[in-house]
Amino acid sequence: MDERDLRPADKAILDVLSQGRATKGLLVDETGYSRNTVYNRLEVLQAAGHVRLVHEPTRLFELASDPRDSN
Repeated sequence: MDERDLRPADKAILDVLSQGRATKGLLVDETGYSRNTVYNRLEVLQAAGHVRLVHEPTRLFELASDPRDSN
């Protein structure tokens, strides 16, 4: 996955995570996207190695690598 593959929701999630760790709930609040959209996009970003789940019980995520930096 590189920058061309990113959806607007992905970019919004990456923007929030570039400022530090965030829970799924905070990502929903900060991006304005639905819980389902945030969950689905986190799964895609996690599978691509761009975000990492830090704490399962709280669904705390952090940025692992930003595909927008690869250009």
